[in-house]
Amino acid sequence: MPRDLTGRGWKRPGNRIRTCGHGLGAATPTLFRRWQISMKVCVLFNPRAGSAEQITALRTALEAEPGVTLHELGPDDDLAGLAGAAAVDHDVVAVAGGDGTVHAGANGLLTANGRAVLAVLPLGTGNDFCRTMAVPLDPVEAVTLLRAGAPRAVDAVRLGGGRTGYMVNAATGGFSGKVAADVTPELKAFWGPLAYLRGAAGTIADPPQFRLTLRFDGGPPETFDALNLVVANARTAAGGITVAPTANPEDGLLDVIVVRSGDALDLSVVAARLMHGDYLGDENVVHRLARAVEVESDPPLPLSVDGERCEGSRFTFEVVPGALRVLTGPGYHASPDAEPPLEGHDEPAPAAPRPKGIGPRLFGLLGGALLLAKRAPRADLFGLGAAAVAVLLFVWLARGVTGAEWREWDERTGAAVRGGGELTGAARAVTTFGDPGAFAVLAAAATALLLTVRRYVDAAALLAVVAGVVVLELVMKPLFAIARPELPDPRYTARGFSFPSGHALRAVGFFGYLGCVAVAGAWRTGWRWAVAGACGVLAVCVCWSRVYLGAHHPTDVIAGALAAGAWVAACVIARQHAVARTRRATAPEPVGRRPGGTPSRHGAHDD
Repeated sequence: MPRDLTGRGWKRPGNRIRTCGHGLGAATPTLFRRWQISMKVCVLFNPRAGSAEQITALRTALEAEPGVTLHELGPDDDLAGLAGAAAVDHDVVAVAGGDGTVHAGANGLLTANGRAVLAVLPLGTGNDFCRTMAVPLDPVEAVTLLRAGAPRAVDAVRLGGGRTGYMVNAATGGFSGKVAADVTPELKAFWGPLAYLRGAAGTIADPPQFRLTLRFDGGPPETFDALNLVVANARTAAGGITVAPTANPEDGLLDVIVVRSGDALDLSVVAARLMHGDYLGDENVVHRLARAVEVESDPPLPLSVDGERCEGSRFTFEVVPGALRVLTGPGYHASPDAEPPLEGHDEPAPAAPRPKGIGPRLFGLLGGALLLAKRAPRADLFGLGAAAVAVLLFVWLARGVTGAEWREWDERTGAAVRGGGELTGAARAVTTFGDPGAFAVLAAAATALLLTVRRYVDAAALLAVVAGVVVLELVMKPLFAIARPELPDPRYTARGFSFPSGHALRAVGFFGYLGCVAVAGAWRTGWRWAVAGACGVLAVCVCWSRVYLGAHHPTDVIAGALAAGAWVAACVIARQHAVARTRRATAPEPVGRRPGGTPSRHGAHDD
């Protein structure tokens, strides 16, 4: 029977210690350390994963390690077979690559007769198994675990149906499986950690739906109309998203999570709570624990198994407890930490402490706001949805920037935008539209114009937009304290912090609001779209100029545009309510009866 989360059925065992190492887990630390120093290590190296700088640094670090055999993989090599062969006469088999490389290496060890320990040197985009195992995401730093890592016996998952072999991390299907299929190697190379978010953009417009029939531990079938399915042994997927917050890779149980189909707002709440870390408590999410699960899907379910794509109508998953020995980092804990739920005041179960960043808190705030938005009038849902998506993307971006995850992408994209400098004069001219002085003059002129034509609500909303973007810049720049780009040939001198871009905040806020007002009917139909288009072009050009001149990283500009977009959406919603209320108040009385027996327009009194 699967575990019922009210406490019946399967319960997770305590955080028992399952250290291994050729039987030395219970031996003295000195003996275990001697084994680590003298052990033989084989590294299977995928040179097509990671950047050129990472590969060079990793190769140098490995060549300096005694007792390490380095095998560079060719495009046609059978990684699983090589890992299995290496397990026979090596103590540790390390795989250097992405999630697919880890999947193949683990399958090789699980089917071999040796007792080698698996080590992971992350070079991929997601590196999700590393995150649960507390392996440093810097591959050179991860090399130290070859001698200092603690080997643990973790569970593996035997696959059947549309996929054979073993899984060590997680299988995600439906929406996430379709996204994984859309994330091509070219997309990963260009977008880096943003690749999965970029891949989701197309799927969001037309979310898939699947009729899933699940059998837990051979029990009766349960049917769900589902958007997404997760079967997890470890905790993260798709580049660090915690899809199974309570997963324990040593407890002999699978976390099975179904996200039911719903409308856009329902799924936005789930997404925000997913990023906060407590989405398992959402009303549209079903969470079960089981030793085995059978999945049937109509239509066929696109699935990403440890980052490897497949599709089928039937899959089976069965836990093999303690089947794989893995070198873990010093921060590894089998029992996860957890965020407290958005609703209620119950504290999460005790777990090993780990520091909390601002990201989960902001996603929690967003989740709470979306829960309130579910009760808002339907007419406001488009604006609320736009604001929520903008905030969600901003927080995602900010979390990556503060963790230096997108530094390489920033450098590569910034260099591509800057080019040879032929447009420096044009960029300098365009960027003045976002300067504080020019912004103040434009805002004052636009407000005066709106007052002249008696558009008082529009003028008030514009002042709210202006004040909001100024406050956002004053608060967020010192909060994140990100330094500006350091270029050998700067084209523009800028001071202060870099994230988010103040020019992007001002340009998108001011021109974005004017564009929205134009579309809402401030001018005749022929002109409104022309004005809105011109405003959009100006905002984009200002954002472009900041990267072109080297004043900002691309992520600074994107973050500024997102923050301003969210604030503009909120102000436009407020404006719409104010305009609608004003129209109702000034509308003429209908002909006929009036309340309270007052005379009607026909001159007669009501009864």
